[in-house]
Amino acid sequence: MRGKPTVAVACIALAAALLVAALPAPAQVRRGGILRYAHYAEPPTLDIHWTTAAIVGDITRFIYEGLFTLNSKSEPVPMLVQTWRVSPDRQQYTFELRRGVQFHHGRELTADDVVASLQRWGRVASRGRELFRQVTALTATDRYTVQLRLAEPNALVLPTLAFPGQWAAIYPKEVVDEYGTNVVRRFIGTGPYRLAEHVPDRHIRLERWDRYQPRAEPADGLGGARPANFDAALIMPVPDPAVRIAGVQRGEYDFAHAVPPDEYERLRQDPRVVPFVEPSASWLLGQFNKRQGIMTNKTLRHAVLAALDLEKIMAGAFGPRALWRLDPSLMPKETAFWTDVGKEYYNQKNPQRARQLIAEAGYRGEPIRWLTSPERPTYFDATQIARAQLEAVGLRVELVTTDWATLLTRRTRPELWDIFTTGMLAPLTDPTLILAILPTWPGWYESREVAGLLRLLARHVDPKVRYDFWKRAQKQFYEDAAAIKFGDFFVLHLHRRELKGVVGAPIIDLGTAYLER
Repeated sequence: MRGKPTVAVACIALAAALLVAALPAPAQVRRGGILRYAHYAEPPTLDIHWTTAAIVGDITRFIYEGLFTLNSKSEPVPMLVQTWRVSPDRQQYTFELRRGVQFHHGRELTADDVVASLQRWGRVASRGRELFRQVTALTATDRYTVQLRLAEPNALVLPTLAFPGQWAAIYPKEVVDEYGTNVVRRFIGTGPYRLAEHVPDRHIRLERWDRYQPRAEPADGLGGARPANFDAALIMPVPDPAVRIAGVQRGEYDFAHAVPPDEYERLRQDPRVVPFVEPSASWLLGQFNKRQGIMTNKTLRHAVLAALDLEKIMAGAFGPRALWRLDPSLMPKETAFWTDVGKEYYNQKNPQRARQLIAEAGYRGEPIRWLTSPERPTYFDATQIARAQLEAVGLRVELVTTDWATLLTRRTRPELWDIFTTGMLAPLTDPTLILAILPTWPGWYESREVAGLLRLLARHVDPKVRYDFWKRAQKQFYEDAAAIKFGDFFVLHLHRRELKGVVGAPIIDLGTAYLER
């Protein structure tokens, strides 16, 4: 039986009402408007199967979807898949697709599209080729069901399908049939926005796909509901970071991707804008060409590692200490795979040792061609500082500067370079997904020891066993001087204060963003 409210209860209710009235009103999600997004470069393509370039991933997440994606904890979560099951021997995966999902040209997504797309991704993409070494069959068993059969157990099928770099986006089967393994030039996905116009070096215009079907789950990282709050998104290549910053300050852009870290303190004082630091660590990489040219000489690669003062390089390139750190581990400290094995090869800053190794390598003053781009200022600054340090020990370094899109193309041709600078970008979720240790990625690290350990890592699920395998692989990486790990960094972006809903984990994403006016 219910009684009458007491005076005490009434007072509590009144106090609660006054408290609610005193709080600021919750932000209201506004649907509409145009997102003006200043990126650092023109993308080399919008075919995400074809390139590991992060800029292509940033843009194509508006257009495409995959079977899985990552939540804010970097865990795989379904996107186009409704349900899935794994056989007891972990060699067969069965995916049931969501019904009624529409491509941008109006046709429903089916299992045939998934089979065609994953087969192409397995031939074209570095991580796809690694996974498909073990795939024995990929079939559509009915209109909405796909089965993947493996030669041996693999614990990394879902993390690999969900990984947002050079990702397993689903294209219409007819697009795959038309282009095969050549670069796709018709960009049709199932994502929240469709490509309306691409004017190279000017803009990419995306428009909301009115028949988009978001997932029912709450948004979480790259997963869950992606509400398509904007009427359109205008993505513009703006290579000059000063122009990107000034554009956000003046209100010409809503978001600027990757601004210089040394602007961090100044921008924090500007009430019009929000400096946004990605919480997930990435790391700066100098990749050696191990297929052709002078850096195939391992002793010379060790001479480079011995010469470098990494603290000076990271401080010079990334500025405030809050935005970078020294760490020999190829996996971030925030993961269970962190290890410092191989640290004796890291940040040696030993010119005497470097000169000794240069002599042992038989170096005769040949130029070391270092490919870099001023469109990535932090990478470029780090390269210039490293160059000075290498020349101080007697190495001759020739910087080859290009725009970023050209660098991405040239690095696939081993005759054109000896080192190139890039980033191993977040999220770094599993050692097997680090491109720098794969033989299929530019740099071409061919190591039977590491390849065998990566296969064991993929096969086993016991965390302790996997950690032991990974420590052996990282040790071999350093003993082979496979690449230069400079240090970890945290990417700084900038957005207008009225832009809300920007997501930083597992990576920067505007899929749930909106404009509050």
